[in-house]
Amino acid sequence: MAIGKPLESILYLTSSLLLNLIIFTLLSIYLLIKPYLVEPVQPLRVTLEEPPIHPKHMELRMQKEKTGVKPKGGEGTTTRKGKDLVSASPYAVESKEGDVVLPSGKPQEEPSLLEDIEKRVRGRLKEVDREGSPSREIGEVTAVISSGGVGLSGSSRGAVYIPPFPKLYSDEPLSPMKIKVWVEPSGTVSKAQIVQRSGSPHVDQKMIEFIKQIRFEAIKESGVQTGIITFRFKGG
Repeated sequence: MAIGKPLESILYLTSSLLLNLIIFTLLSIYLLIKPYLVEPVQPLRVTLEEPPIHPKHMELRMQKEKTGVKPKGGEGTTTRKGKDLVSASPYAVESKEGDVVLPSGKPQEEPSLLEDIEKRVRGRLKEVDREGSPSREIGEVTAVISSGGVGLSGSSRGAVYIPPFPKLYSDEPLSPMKIKVWVEPSGTVSKAQIVQRSGSPHVDQKMIEFIKQIRFEAIKESGVQTGIITFRFKGG
């Protein structure tokens, strides 16, 4: 009984060892021959090609339209058709009502919009020039100062009212003074502007107030007239 147990153990170990050795051998052989059993996967190649484009042939045929015109009598042209000569008279085109006949030579130019605008601008400039002409001015007016008052001379429009001349004082001699006036059609002075000063602010202010009170003759024409009034003071 004691000898049988060791023998049984030896047989068990031997059989286990042989079984493991066989399994290991088979596994090794499988791993070695596996690459040769499986076919390698080839990479997929994709190529894109454009189909060739074949141009379509187009045939152009010249066809003479039949306009229903009659040949005009007289000398024509001679052409060759095969071995025979064919004489063809020139065509005479029938004109219909509403057709426009263009003169021969230089083609007719279309009207230019810029030329029309330029003409209008030039006309407007002429009107502006007429407004600034002497008919729109009362001229150069000279104020004559005397003991009886002030008189205006040289104006195309007479003065219907001149206020009393103001009392002026100055320690310095006064220079000739020029004032530009804007006269309405009614005769009133709507604006006065000093062109040349007298040298005294007090005198300049008094003269502006004096000028604005003057009344000229009324006119029927529209538009404001301008003029320059010159004052010469004693000792100036």
